[in-house]
Amino acid sequence: MRSELYRGMFLSVTEDKSNKVTDYSELSNKSFQIFEYWIYSNQIKDEIEITQEIIDEIKIGIDYFQLNQTNPNLFDLLINKFNNQNYNQNQNQN
Repeated sequence: MRSELYRGMFLSVTEDKSNKVTDYSELSNKSFQIFEYWIYSNQIKDEIEITQEIIDEIKIGIDYFQLNQTNPNLFDLLINKFNNQNYNQNQNQN
């Protein structure tokens, strides 16, 4: 139920009932995939590389829809994953 509510905020089926789905969130495709996966699983896929642009984009969406009030963990997950990726990259360079 919760995920359907959030999904409805971002998606709309066209009026002609062709089952085409439109993303009104203006998130990039990669950011939207991260967000959609999180809605259904409450996780972020391990293989996804998080960039600062993705973090900024999703933060705007979270703030706009006030999702941080009910589910603060998405942004925390993004930041943690981003920091871990950067740490691992720095370790590999040394």
